[in-house]
Amino acid sequence: MKKNVRPWVLAAAVIPLAFTLTGCFGGPSIPNVPNIPGADGGSDEVNDELVEDIVEGSGEGDVDFESDSLPADFPVDDVPLVEGEIGPSMSISNGQAWTVTIYTADEATAKSAPALLEAAGFSNESGIFWETSEYIVILVATDEGDDGRWYVYYQVQTQS
Repeated sequence: MKKNVRPWVLAAAVIPLAFTLTGCFGGPSIPNVPNIPGADGGSDEVNDELVEDIVEGSGEGDVDFESDSLPADFPVDDVPLVEGEIGPSMSISNGQAWTVTIYTADEATAKSAPALLEAAGFSNESGIFWETSEYIVILVATDEGDDGRWYVYYQVQTQS
């Protein structure tokens, strides 16, 4: 099987951004920057275009950032997601990779993510990520947040 290092490069670039945008890390606020959650004087809403500009400016390619929905090109028929409210999500490099955060109501739903992937034909031989011949998926599930919800973060990449 061909080994692909892109998931690790993508993970290093995207996971910290996704956690920052979903509020999973406390981190310092960014002063005087509007429309960034937690910024002094900013709103609680994420400005989709601002996020796209930041990521595209970093050289990561074309980005479609959504606040409360899946990107239009997310492979919903191939990658099962847990039930819950869709939070921040991105499509990167014209459908080569995606990130999705799902807010679930309880721990059982959050912890069902691996079983859903395995039922859809994904294997977890690495112990780190799930894969098929078409996709690699990295999952991160968090404990209950301050708002009583559980967070499941998906990072999906094509195997091409």
